[in-house]
Amino acid sequence: MSSLPRLRTRPAAADAALAALVGLPLMSWTWLVLGAGPAPEPLVVAGALLATAAMAFRRTTPRCSFALVSAGCAAMLAATDLLLPPPMLIFPWSLYSLCANGPRAASAAGAATAVLGSAAVGARFWLEPRQAAGLPPSFVFLFLLAVSMVAWSLGLWRRTQRAYLASLEERARRAEADREERALRAVTEERARIAREIHDVVSHSLSVVISQAQGGTYAVRADPGRAAGILTTIADTGRHALADMRGLLGVLRADAPLELEPADAQPTLAELPQLLQGARAAGLEVTFLCEGAERRLSPAAELAVYRLVQESLTNTLKHAGHGHEAMVRLDWEAAELMVRVEDDGPGLPREHGTVGGHGLVGMRERFVAFGGAVSAAPSASGGFHVVARLPYLPMNTAKGRE
Repeated sequence: MSSLPRLRTRPAAADAALAALVGLPLMSWTWLVLGAGPAPEPLVVAGALLATAAMAFRRTTPRCSFALVSAGCAAMLAATDLLLPPPMLIFPWSLYSLCANGPRAASAAGAATAVLGSAAVGARFWLEPRQAAGLPPSFVFLFLLAVSMVAWSLGLWRRTQRAYLASLEERARRAEADREERALRAVTEERARIAREIHDVVSHSLSVVISQAQGGTYAVRADPGRAAGILTTIADTGRHALADMRGLLGVLRADAPLELEPADAQPTLAELPQLLQGARAAGLEVTFLCEGAERRLSPAAELAVYRLVQESLTNTLKHAGHGHEAMVRLDWEAAELMVRVEDDGPGLPREHGTVGGHGLVGMRERFVAFGGAVSAAPSASGGFHVVARLPYLPMNTAKGRE
């Protein structure tokens, strides 16, 4: 913050030093030239001083500076009929600063002042019998006008250049803002995906644990030997769920950078038998069927299928409980993969989703992202079924086969 005042005063200080460096020698030369002449020297010197002093703030207040320079040059013109260096050099310089730093409307006023000033100088030497160094008034007028127009054009070019550079900076700033927004959107989407992963892990694992615990209360009285296996299943399920939760929650920490989950750490279709075995251990009779020529899917597509089966079996355990049957079927058709999960539990509508977008809503989001669709409803013969289709689009398949 302390550097801002220095940046603001630096142009004025530089302009003051430059005005003194250029203006004082010109004023001294004017004083020597007019020292023996009949011209009223005080008015000439006063005009030169005014014009030179006004150049000290040509960039901070360009309109005021140009007005004072014009007034000083007019005073020198009224006092003598000689072509003096101060107005010939300081006026074009001030006109350039006005066009380069002042408002756009001031450029037209500066051009009009230059035309009127050049015409006034030409008329002054046309009316006076003595001419400047023997030059004709028309030449003086055209020369001064040409110098002024060059300064005017250079000022406009400088303004255009600054505007162009400012537009480039603004474009770069917007591009950087867009990149940051896209990166933030990607992080938000990835965190939402991980939140769905947490929902899937917790829902399935807790359903298995609850079902095993309910079965264990009966096994302790009826078959104590079977209770040890049930407790082992509960411990293993909780251990795996805890490991998954630690990894996912570690990614979601606000003070840690978000890193995408590697593909080889995500569940694949090769791990479906383990998922089904866990459901069977929870007391659900699961039948698995696979028809057709299997194709290699992308890791993300395999994850979507895996989570669909996991969510469906979790809801079966939640709403039907152990002692029921379920069937998981994968049909590798010519154009798409059909996934069916059916059970013989109560054929009532089930709450698969929440406001946060998990459950059935999360399953649909996964498949819609790959051009597929998911439907879930009670079966006509009782029970509940989930049907999903996943087309073999390029983004859903992987090159080669394992």
